[in-house]
Amino acid sequence: MEKTVLLVDDEKDILDILWIPLTDMGFTVYTADNGEKALKIFKEKKPPIVITDIKMPGMDGIELLEMIKREDPDAEVIMITGHGDMNLAIKSFKDDATDFITKPINVMALQTAINRANEKIIIKQKLKEYTEALEEHLLEKSELLKRAESKIQEAEIRKGLPADTQGLENLFDSLPCYVSVVDRETRLTSINEMFKESFGGEPGDYCYKVLRQLDEPCPGCAAQRTFLDGKSYQYGMELTDLSDQIVNVLSWTLPIRDEHDEITHVLVMSTNTSQVDELKDHLSSLGLMVGSISHGIKGLLTGLEGGVYMLDSGFSKDNGEEIKEGYEVVKQMVGRMRNLILDILFYAKGGELKKESVDVIDFANDVAMVVEPKMANGKIRFVKDFNRSLLTFAVDTGMLSTALINVLENAVDACVDDTTKDSHHIVFSVRSEKTHVVFSIQDDGIGMDRETRENMFSLFFSAKGTKGAGLGLFISKKIIHQHGGLITVNSEKGKGTLIEIKVPIC
Repeated sequence: MEKTVLLVDDEKDILDILWIPLTDMGFTVYTADNGEKALKIFKEKKPPIVITDIKMPGMDGIELLEMIKREDPDAEVIMITGHGDMNLAIKSFKDDATDFITKPINVMALQTAINRANEKIIIKQKLKEYTEALEEHLLEKSELLKRAESKIQEAEIRKGLPADTQGLENLFDSLPCYVSVVDRETRLTSINEMFKESFGGEPGDYCYKVLRQLDEPCPGCAAQRTFLDGKSYQYGMELTDLSDQIVNVLSWTLPIRDEHDEITHVLVMSTNTSQVDELKDHLSSLGLMVGSISHGIKGLLTGLEGGVYMLDSGFSKDNGEEIKEGYEVVKQMVGRMRNLILDILFYAKGGELKKESVDVIDFANDVAMVVEPKMANGKIRFVKDFNRSLLTFAVDTGMLSTALINVLENAVDACVDDTTKDSHHIVFSVRSEKTHVVFSIQDDGIGMDRETRENMFSLFFSAKGTKGAGLGLFISKKIIHQHGGLITVNSEKGKGTLIEIKVPIC
């Protein structure tokens, strides 16, 4: 495939200078001296990489970036900026620029930016290939279930449940999926061996108790809909197996009729798609991760450089205040880098739980000890309210402490960012609630609006701008769910936040 790049700059000298190294790299180079011409060339030639100056008369680089992304969101755009245009360069990242290089342009910096763009293009192509392969695999699963449905129809199940229940069970057990039959009260009347091995249950049990550990029928139950209208439904849902692990399934319902054509039961067939869904999620997030983490690290490095500059300037002028301020910036940036790297490593390895029995209060004190020093400079009073009657619980101490520390550090940030009050407080409490230990973290910081509350645990969502990469709370929720726990949030803009984390005792 021909390698092409579009080069845009209103200075002809820049076009001539950059054309040489780009052609040496093996690219066919299209050039334009303004944004309008560039957009026309882009629409005709569809180059995967665009290099454009930010400041140009008429359509500037930012506007060109926006137009290109509307035309082709997968295009990689590298911005050229002068030293005085750093704010514009940062703004370009919000519009999904790939990278930026500064004038005067260093060929090595250009090569590095091109290499990053190529890496993103390759990753996106691989993601597309993997996704197509996964969809094909899922389609095969779907066809397999359809063939199973055909077998059951051939066995004349539609004409009524056969008297030979052993024959029905043998037929069910030969199918490579979870099979169950439910009555109008959603009680199980028959299940196959694969179903029983994964979820347990006996005829007469309610399916929602066996499959989802609920006390009442699932909202919008597909089997009930089949009873009502006689139609077959296909749907995806999460089930809980005997080891309390979440199982993603793709399911079909099929009405079973008697000799009067009345629906007496519904057949439900489900295939496990957990591995497919997990792999697809990881692959899909990989492309997002490259951009998000790259942007986050860049922001931290910029902050670190600023802190080092203040240190150098302070030492050269023997200015104690500037040295102290520079040191605080450097310390803050290094801390954020450490947290970011730990989050990336955790996300990459997707750790398994290694539970051990630990004292609840000792564990809570260890967590508090990590976070407490970070409140000293923020005028934040830290209150520990621990129920001393608590004994032990079984958890992965390293992973659960990571989750709690992430939540506590977000509470600290919420207080620090709230400039409407002279001082703040954070209450970290621990209590028991039947079979669970409940950790409660309450702050009187800036609070959250509805959008932030709904998205705060989403991968790569961050309300902190350059301060966060959107991994910490996503990972916290994942760890808590791995423990079979639950996390709830109650927050209002300007009125602080209460987060509760419930973890099973064993």
